[in-house]
Amino acid sequence: MKNDIIKFLLDCPKVVTVKPKRYVYQDQRSNYTMRNEFACVSLNGEHKFEVFMRFNTELSFVFSIGLVYHSKEGDITIARYNGKHNHKNKVADHDEFSDFHIHMLYDIQLTDDTADSIDAKETDKYITYDEALFAFLNDCNIQNWQTYFPDLENKINQLKIEGV
Repeated sequence: MKNDIIKFLLDCPKVVTVKPKRYVYQDQRSNYTMRNEFACVSLNGEHKFEVFMRFNTELSFVFSIGLVYHSKEGDITIARYNGKHNHKNKVADHDEFSDFHIHMLYDIQLTDDTADSIDAKETDKYITYDEALFAFLNDCNIQNWQTYFPDLENKINQLKIEGV
């Protein structure tokens, strides 16, 4: 899978096929982590994806929202929007930082056994879980997200009005 294919998979229009649960639920691995997920498919029906969403109930800046591509060869996470925590890149630049960041898969990682620790870049697109979810849904071109997250845009706009 080359970088242009990965970019295509991120950018292709998608629609939700299995809606998120109505309420987030507790992750079995942590008493402080809530989660949800949903499935989506490209408009042409050829590419299937899963979106996972997790956030910490004690530390609001700790969260992860990811896009998993279901290929014939297996499942691969191609993007992850993370909250603020320590991270060190292992493939390209070996940068180390502790801030909000976005992981994007590079094709080299599919051939050198580093796909589970995809590199990241710091971002100023978001500072809250809701802002990250909004950026993720739009950046990953999920067409009908408003049906399943009807209040999300209002929350984002309210944060901006309040100066957050």
